[in-house]
Formats: sequence, C-alpha cells, structure tokens
Amino acid sequence: MALPAADHDGLALPAGLTAPQREAVAATDRSLCVLAGAGAGKTRVLTLRVARRVHDGSADPGHVLVCTFSRKAADELRRRLWMLGVSDGIRAGTFHRTALGLLRQQRADRGAPPPVVLADRRAVLAAVLEEERPEGAPAWGGRRRSPVGQLETEIGWAKARLVTPEAYAAEAQAAGRTSGLGPERVAELYRRYEDERRRRGALDLDDLLWSCADMLEQDAAFGDAVRWRYRHLFVDEMQDVNPAQFRLLRALFGPDPDLFVVGDPNQSVYGWNGADPGLLDHLPVTVPGTRVLRLDENHRSSPQVVAVAASALGLPGTHAPTSARPDGPMPSVAVHGTDAEEATWVARQAWLAHRPGRRWSQIAVLARTNAQLTKVAEALEKARIPWRAAGGDLAPASDVREALEPATPAVDQPAMVGLAAEHTAEDGDGVVLATFHRAKGLQWPAVFVIGLSEGLVPLGSATSEAALDEERRLLYVALTRAEDELACTWALYRDARLAGSGGAPRRASRWLEAIERARAELVAGATPTEPAAAAARWRQLRAQLDATAEPRPDDGRPDHRR
Repeated sequence: MALPAADHDGLALPAGLTAPQREAVAATDRSLCVLAGAGAGKTRVLTLRVARRVHDGSADPGHVLVCTFSRKAADELRRRLWMLGVSDGIRAGTFHRTALGLLRQQRADRGAPPPVVLADRRAVLAAVLEEERPEGAPAWGGRRRSPVGQLETEIGWAKARLVTPEAYAAEAQAAGRTSGLGPERVAELYRRYEDERRRRGALDLDDLLWSCADMLEQDAAFGDAVRWRYRHLFVDEMQDVNPAQFRLLRALFGPDPDLFVVGDPNQSVYGWNGADPGLLDHLPVTVPGTRVLRLDENHRSSPQVVAVAASALGLPGTHAPTSARPDGPMPSVAVHGTDAEEATWVARQAWLAHRPGRRWSQIAVLARTNAQLTKVAEALEKARIPWRAAGGDLAPASDVREALEPATPAVDQPAMVGLAAEHTAEDGDGVVLATFHRAKGLQWPAVFVIGLSEGLVPLGSATSEAALDEERRLLYVALTRAEDELACTWALYRDARLAGSGGAPRRASRWLEAIERARAELVAGATPTEPAAAAARWRQLRAQLDATAEPRPDDGRPDHRR
C-alpha cells in the first residue's frame, strides 16, 4: 500500500493529520521527542514518520530499528508498517529481543556458540531457596507472593535499574521497596542467584540488556558496525523504558543520534518493575539538540471522558488535554453496598449497553486487581452474558521466549488468577475483563472502572509518593480507555457479612472526589446534545422493555452466549 499523497512542504503525507501530528511526521530534526497524551495517536505518528522517511529517501529500511516495550506492541508496529508498505527490511521488536539478536550475531561472527539464556529464572531461584525450606514443607512455588515470586520481582527491579547485589539493600531502601524477605536478605539471595547463574554459564532475560550494552561498548569494531546498520532509531512507549534499556539505547545511537521517541509521562505505570519516566522527561538534556513536540488532542475519547480523566490525574485548566471527538454521554459515578452488588449492577448495565450494532467485546470492565474481576465474571455468568479475559503478553521481554530453542518452561505462572476460564459466545464475542495494567493500549466504546475505594485505588501497599503517583497515573490509563461511555463504581464493603457486622465501611478513593467534581461541572454546563439524548432515550427504552418482558421458563433471563 502506497502512502497517500498530500502536499506538505514537498513531502507525501496522509490526509487527516492534525497540524501537530503533521509536524511530528514531517520534521527534519535528527533527534525528536514527541510527548503524546492518551488517544493522541503516538503510534500512528511513529509509523507514519518511518514511512515518510523511507518514501522520501532520508532513511533506508534496512537501517531502521524500532524498539518498543512488549511483543504485543511490536506486533502492532509491524502490522502498521506493513499496511504502509514499508515493512521490508525494518527491524521492530522489544529491547530484549534486539539484545538477544546482537549477542547471537557477535558470537557467531567469532565462531562462538550462542548464549545460554534462562527463559524463566524462577527455577534457579527455587533451587537457591531450596536449602532454606523447612523440612516437610511443600516446594517453593513461583507465584508472586511466595518467596520465589518476591525474590524474582526484586531481582527484576534491580537489574532493570542497573543495581548490583552489593548495592541492592541501599537502593531498595531509598526507593521504598518492601518485600517479605527484607532488603538485606534479598541482597544476599540475589548474590547467590548470580553465583549460581554464572556457574551454569547462563544469562537471564535482564542480563541480555547488560551484556549487549557491555559488548557494544567494549567491542569497538562490532559496536561501530551495529551503529552503522541501525543508524535510524525509533522508540515507542518511551515512558516505560528502564535504565538498563536506556543504557542499551545509548550504546546503539552513538555520539550523533538519528533518534525519534514517542511517549506519555502520564501513562508511565511500570515503575514497580523498574521503568523510569524521568528518562523521557530528561531526554533533551541527555541527548543535546533534541526538540520536544506535544500532542495533547485526544482522538479516542469524548470530551466528557477526557475531562473526567484529566481531573483524576490533576490536570486542570490550560494543562488539560482536549478532545477532537463530538460530545458523548455524561460519565457516571455509583456506590454500592458490597462487591457482589457492584458486580451485579455492572452486569445489568453491560446488558443495557449492549444495544443493536454493538458487540459484547466493545464493552469492558476494568479493575485494579484480578481478584476484583472474579465477582464480575460470576455476575456476568449469572446474567448469561458472555465474557473473556483480556489477552496479549505485555511483559517487557515477551517476544524473547519464542526465540529461545528449546524454551524453558515457566514455573507455576498463572495467567489471570481466578479468570482461567472464559465464557464467550459461539463467535468468541464477550465482555472484556481486564486489570488497569492489561488494559493499557486498548480501548472500548463502553467502559466500567470498578473498585474505586481506598486500599484498591490506590493499593494499600502504595505508601511512597512515587508509588502513589504511579497509582494515580494507572487510574488515568483506565479512564482513558473509554471512547464514549464511562462508569466509575465502588463498594462500601467486601461482602454482606462485613456489612452486617457493623464494621467500618471503605472510603472512596482519594481521587474520586475530583472525578465527581468534574462530572458536576460538566452537568452544570451541559446542554442536551443529540448523541447524549439518543443514548439516554435508548437506555430508558431498554429498561422499559426489560421490565415488561415475559420471563423465560428457566431463570427469566435470555442466554446471551447463544
């Protein structure tokens, strides 16, 4: 497919771009940083810039490297580049996959065998911890809350932040890291793990970044060859890059970079895993001569959704993003007695939102944790509404395991705790259930954001200022997944037993007040628009039809999975 032509300073650009988007695509700066808000089209701009440069001859596709955060994102980049007719020769993948390929190439060039890579280090961690297991106790599992899971998380964070075993305790305390093992114990086990890994002659996935950067810095001839080959660098989701990935990026672009990055600091939600949004913020200092462009107009969500999401993030006035969409329905806020009542309400509202022409998969329920979604799945089942868990591997090294032969099996790694089964319609359709993290990069016409109470949003374990800031950004990510309809809910009690015992109820999330205030301002200044009025009329009609419907012989509700 050829790039559609539209004259812009002699460059062929597609029609329909806004002025800031066109500038980001057409700018001739060697180093350009685009700060693009939610729904601003950052991936579209990146792929169009690649296509523009290939078409005008300023970049050879064989010298283009596009790095991103996950396999899912890399697949989407490749798909878009293919649709633009410029995919041949371009390399697109995660930082880890890039590092693995370069390490294999350098060793092959020197007649050395490829590196031995642990696809999952938890088996080695379990062996390290085995001697500490009480006699007769079951073997350590790999779940997140087990000693193996806690140690795996902490070592992953340390390696992403370029922290050695010797420096771990001090760095973890400074960062407010907590685990059941304690910083000094983690540091000791981290050292023992590294000793065991080296004894086996293996690298883990995070070591790929360290080792590749070392190689590019120490092997001058190979480093120069790589920088010549990948002379045009593009980075998507820059806000999710960690220091180890950035060290590799700097080794790739050399002293005079041809660099283009896109990202949104307001959507940085992987700090717990080592990501550093400051790398995006400080890029003009790190790479002198970098120009910064901003894309603040949201093309995904209605003005009402954008206003509510901006208020939750604390972006009032001139700093708030705008929407290019027409007005939509007013976002709603609801409180319920228990989690089960909240789930039942969501199932009922999902049924109402499933109007003619809208598939079940265009409706999503988002929660901070998987455990919250279990009750929603049960309520949807009871209402005979099909559902499915959001798919896609979002891990930062998720495209590396498929390149390892033979792949090392994962240790006790549940995909979605409590949501292993799906109940979809015959055509695979179903309401999408996802955590806030897993919803990142996705969008739906109708979204329910549930569980907005203290202890869940933010999580009770988020005590540091940095952790609370990330929880707030995570809520912003969830809210901005909605295109048209948005409902925010929470419950006073976990279950009826607690409600009846006279115990203290939950408190609303500290950010819900801003959402309600923004909604009140929208209501006060609103005039009935045709889309909003039509949606309201439809909801009223569906409620009337449901109230007068003849009951079925079974439980009175249709089976929507048929």
